[in-house]
Amino acid sequence: MTSRDGRSPLVFVGMSGVGKSHLSRLLGREGFHVFDCDATIARELGDLVVPEPGELLVYALGRWMGMPWTEGFAQREAQYLQLEERVTTRALDAAMAADQRAVIDTTGSVIYLSPALLLRLKQSCRVIYFHTPESDRQRLREQYLRDPKPVCWGGLFRRQEDETPREAIERLYEPFLSSRDELYRAMADEVIEGPSLRGISSDALCTHLGLR
Repeated sequence: MTSRDGRSPLVFVGMSGVGKSHLSRLLGREGFHVFDCDATIARELGDLVVPEPGELLVYALGRWMGMPWTEGFAQREAQYLQLEERVTTRALDAAMAADQRAVIDTTGSVIYLSPALLLRLKQSCRVIYFHTPESDRQRLREQYLRDPKPVCWGGLFRRQEDETPREAIERLYEPFLSSRDELYRAMADEVIEGPSLRGISSDALCTHLGLR
């Protein structure tokens, strides 16, 4: 298969919070097999942390990974990416073998996986990047500080002397998103503005993506 084959698996990439999972679930209603990498990683790391009452597992894992200035973050980030590599590889293998159309809902850190796996995704699938516009980036930054999910920084977090953690995030978050934007675009076949699809129906999404 190639990325131009109408039956090729879809791969959704973009920042956490842009709507990839919601759009994947909409395609699930239309008969697509959905491979949710975030949910699979959360299940497989679930024995590392016990969610608090009413807390979603993904936020519990955010507590486990910690913020980029906390002790041990680099080791936990590496552990997370190793698992993500395995989960994404399994999802791709299964999607290629599936007897129905499939969509792989990747995590925001898919761009930090091995070059070999990223090449496989690009060559075998139709990769769609849901872009986060600048007008939405402050919301994501505040959401990250308030309710952090597991976020890999790819070595981009460098706190300056006498700088508070919040000051470091406020200084670095925009360059962080810009760096990710370049990497998402490099692997994508097409770019769609994430907010443009808010409220879309499953039927309209299929039409919009040319899946009819």
